[in-house]
Amino acid sequence: MENCRELFYICLSLIGLVLFLVAMFMNYNLRLDARTVKLEKKNGHEQEQINQLKEEVRKLKEKQNK
Repeated sequence: MENCRELFYICLSLIGLVLFLVAMFMNYNLRLDARTVKLEKKNGHEQEQINQLKEEVRKLKEKQNK
């Protein structure tokens, strides 16, 4: 009977550990998703600036060729 009680406590501890690891993993994923969204927003703004500069360079080249 005592052997069964020890097994029960071991199983309970393992379940607790698994739940703890799942909670850590989910929190990591949430932070990672938030960071990805932030970087995509930043990259979109930077890409817009790059496109504007390319357009300005193209206009300057056209003026130079005329």
